[in-house]
Amino acid sequence: MKVQLSISLLASDRPAALERCLDSLRPLLMQVPSELIVIVTGTDERVKALASQYTDQVIPFTWCDDFSAARNTGLRAAKGEWFMYIDDDEWFEDITEIRDFFLSGEYKNYGTAFYKVRNYLNWDGVQYFDFSALRMCRIASGLRFENPIHEELLPRRGASRFFDAFVHHYGYVVDKKKADAGKTSRNIPMLLGNIRRNPGYIKNYVQITQEYYVRGEWEKAEEYCRKGRRLCRGKAGAEWYIQWFQVYWVDIHAAKGDDESARKQALFILEKEKPSELARLCLYRKLVLLGTRLKRHEETLRYGNEFENLLAYMGEHPGLWEEQGYGDINEGMVKKPQELVLGRLRCAEAAFYLKDSKGAAGFLKLLPWEDETQVQKYYPLFDGWKEQNAEVFFGTFQELDRDGMQNNPYLMFRAAALPDTEEGQAAEPGSPDIFLSCISRTASLYLQQKILEEAVLSGMELEKFADALDLGTWNVCIQQAVENLPVSELSLSAGAGKLKETAPLHGLWLEKLVREKQLLREYPAGDELAGRLAGYSQCVLSYYKRQYRDEMFEERGGAFLPPDCQFALYTAKALESMEAQKFPEAVHLFRLALKCYPVMTGTVQEVIRQMKNRLDNPARNAGGEFGMLAGQMKQSLSMLVEQGQYAQALPVMQQLCALLPEDLELLRIRQRLLAKMDEGKKGAGALSILN
Repeated sequence: MKVQLSISLLASDRPAALERCLDSLRPLLMQVPSELIVIVTGTDERVKALASQYTDQVIPFTWCDDFSAARNTGLRAAKGEWFMYIDDDEWFEDITEIRDFFLSGEYKNYGTAFYKVRNYLNWDGVQYFDFSALRMCRIASGLRFENPIHEELLPRRGASRFFDAFVHHYGYVVDKKKADAGKTSRNIPMLLGNIRRNPGYIKNYVQITQEYYVRGEWEKAEEYCRKGRRLCRGKAGAEWYIQWFQVYWVDIHAAKGDDESARKQALFILEKEKPSELARLCLYRKLVLLGTRLKRHEETLRYGNEFENLLAYMGEHPGLWEEQGYGDINEGMVKKPQELVLGRLRCAEAAFYLKDSKGAAGFLKLLPWEDETQVQKYYPLFDGWKEQNAEVFFGTFQELDRDGMQNNPYLMFRAAALPDTEEGQAAEPGSPDIFLSCISRTASLYLQQKILEEAVLSGMELEKFADALDLGTWNVCIQQAVENLPVSELSLSAGAGKLKETAPLHGLWLEKLVREKQLLREYPAGDELAGRLAGYSQCVLSYYKRQYRDEMFEERGGAFLPPDCQFALYTAKALESMEAQKFPEAVHLFRLALKCYPVMTGTVQEVIRQMKNRLDNPARNAGGEFGMLAGQMKQSLSMLVEQGQYAQALPVMQQLCALLPEDLELLRIRQRLLAKMDEGKKGAGALSILN
């Protein structure tokens, strides 16, 4: 059987990466008549052993800082009709499309083929950019790799096939603290050497500009970008390079923080240099960003509309993407979902600032509302617009509502409160069923919290909401809702009590939050304060005792309990000691409680202060006979004041004030005495004694 495809793989000293790469190639090797050639550039014997499991063609290569030399070694060994090359730090997601290209015979109609390289920007696998790389071609006389770094296959012959198939590649993720470990530190010296040897080779200037851009060395990036642009002037076949330099020229100025200069450069290129459609798309999007930063809202809208119109035109002429794409300036970059979302949000926000509800809605309609994962992070932004200008906000979302965009829970939730009168007054709160549907469908914790907060304010029954949320989500959402509500709105005790019957943990947590906020924000005193603190502690302990074994509440296990639970344990014991008039012990326990849960510092300090006052107040610790005697003395004192016998009243007043420092009746008598003495201008010496 004739070999249709030769796959050449460069392998360095990375056995784990190589194994993943080889595993992704296995289906292609099994299903297409093909051969595998592994060029080993390192010295790790594990790499050689692993490669030998997949192929007999394991060729050692002494590394000489020349990628083309290593690639050409594999190319010379190839026996297939087509040649494909890959690195050991890349691996295919799916080879089906490439497999079918060969098995169907389609490969006979083409001379070259591109598959995508997905370059990740960090290790989380979320941020990346795709570019179509020429990695496959028909083997013919004269075929070779050129350029020591960022090598390319030449000459190109025949039509090109562009695959959606892609390889994952994390090779450009750079540890900022160890930049030398990144590929840029290896590539830049090689590129500089190649530029010295071949100063007219434009691609080197593209690559070194990009390397310095990745490193954040803006002056160097600008220098080589300028040189590359100069080389392109009047040079046939340089169209791809020209547009790349046009886009990066503006990007570099913006990356330096010189937004106004970047804006002027973009406008100059658009007006004077007549860039390609793909380059114009990139420049329009950059102008949208710059308009946002510079608060040029009209300009943001203008170029946002230009971008959308040209994007639609490209959709009608898809061949332009392949014709004009080069490197990372390509269809995948322009259509990167998150970038599209951000650009449209910037335009919607610009329209919002201009009080243009229809314009804002026009861009918001383009968001992928059906895929909440892409838009949920912007829900707080939308609500921020609502706080800034409710009229424009509701006008904007009415436009969305009219179009029946009800697949997104945020839109459903906001539609439930859209104005429905000519005066613009808010409609009645949505039905519980709408709120329940929204809170069940959304994956946004922020939106769940907002819905629950609105449900509480509207007086809705909370049992079904508790059923819709797991305990962890409920705890976070209801905590934020309680925090956002004023104390006057916290009439939730009855609701919490009812909720405890059907969902005990949900109800206890709600009761705990309400009691805690009331203790912190209200000002109970005396026995009421101690009673509320006792009720709070009992609620917290009930919540956790439903979840933890009894041993955890013993002295040795208590240290492993959550902080608020430890606080409740110490506080309950402190209150018992206080009741038994073991005040030093109570103070010690309160201090231990605060170490666990400092949130309650204000409340506990007030309890201790009032306890101290109780110690200093003899009346608090006296019996009933003392109270009767004090009452008789106050009555006598009041008569002396009324009769104007101030000299006789003064010693009685001083004695009683020492015995009854908290007595409000005595306080009023004292003030009457002062007032009468002042009115009559009598007993000035005595008055000074009181003062």
